[in-house]
Amino acid sequence: MTASGGRTATHRPERRVEPERALQIGFLLLLAVCAAQVVWWIFDEIEFTTRVERQVLEHHARDAEAARRLIERGMPRDDVIALFDDLVIAEDGTVSIAPEAEARLHETRRSRINRYAWEGSFFLLVLLAGVAVLARAMRQDAALRRRQQNFVAAVSHEFKSPVASMRLAAETLLDRDPPEEMRRRIVRRLVQDIDRLESMVVNILDAARIEEGALPRMPERIPVAEMAKAVVDEARVRAEEAGVELVCDVPDDLVVEADRSAMHSVLRNLLDNALKAAESGAGSTVRIEAARDGAMVRVSVVDDGVGFDPAEGPNLFLKFYRPGDELQRRSRGSGLGLYLVRRFVELDGGRVEAASDGPGRGARFTVHWRAAEGR
Repeated sequence: MTASGGRTATHRPERRVEPERALQIGFLLLLAVCAAQVVWWIFDEIEFTTRVERQVLEHHARDAEAARRLIERGMPRDDVIALFDDLVIAEDGTVSIAPEAEARLHETRRSRINRYAWEGSFFLLVLLAGVAVLARAMRQDAALRRRQQNFVAAVSHEFKSPVASMRLAAETLLDRDPPEEMRRRIVRRLVQDIDRLESMVVNILDAARIEEGALPRMPERIPVAEMAKAVVDEARVRAEEAGVELVCDVPDDLVVEADRSAMHSVLRNLLDNALKAAESGAGSTVRIEAARDGAMVRVSVVDDGVGFDPAEGPNLFLKFYRPGDELQRRSRGSGLGLYLVRRFVELDGGRVEAASDGPGRGARFTVHWRAAEGR
């Protein structure tokens, strides 16, 4: 837009302060105001007690003067002492304030100042603790909202990619008459895309049911080898197309006490995560291993793919968490799979761990399930 005089008006976008930053500034201002208030309380109490002490000392001085005059007029010393408890009258008629009364006055002043100082400090400590708790909650909320935004971006991509692939496959089958072998590949791709969508929908529904506490659980005795082989067979075609070898090294005699649906979801998500890591990091092998570990059965899914920073290990099981920037990510995923792994395993009384020697050096995800009794 051109204004009169030939000058061009430039619109500058307003700088907006983030709500979290504004709240932090507000809390700091509140803390500063309260600290100043406490300091003012203490100095006001010092001034007040000093003034009261001075007034009491002046009162004692007037009493001492009155006592001297009474003695000069001939009043017996014992009668004068009876009238003024806080004075000391010597044999020669000298009058002074009793040391006990003066010490008591000083102690009262010191006690009041100390009480105000302790109460003020306690008030500031409680306020500071409250601000710290609120700041921590705000940081956690901000982190959760960032993960949710990443989740929305990831899910949008996860749905968009297979839908586009399915559309292309359907148009190819509709507009052309491909040879039998090509038709089989196209149909196989369609099935994989449908499985991918179904897996995403199942994860989202499972996460919602877990949060609502509405996920039914039916623990039973489950042979680990049987479940592991079933999950490996489901992923066999995808692994072959990616050039990744799947190895299932699970003894036949290992049996756990777990919910069948939950255990299947755990192994499926761990295997899916390992295949993604292998595909993204030029890995060649994904292995499922298992062994007895005391009262538990230890099941590990090992890959030689992208790996991760060891410090990121505990964060990988947080809801919606994915390392890095979602808009610059090349690997697939929504940030729900490993979260569901942790929650399902915890519901079955087990635990899960993630370990890696660093980026590009593969990873090991280990689940500990309770061994079934009467093995």
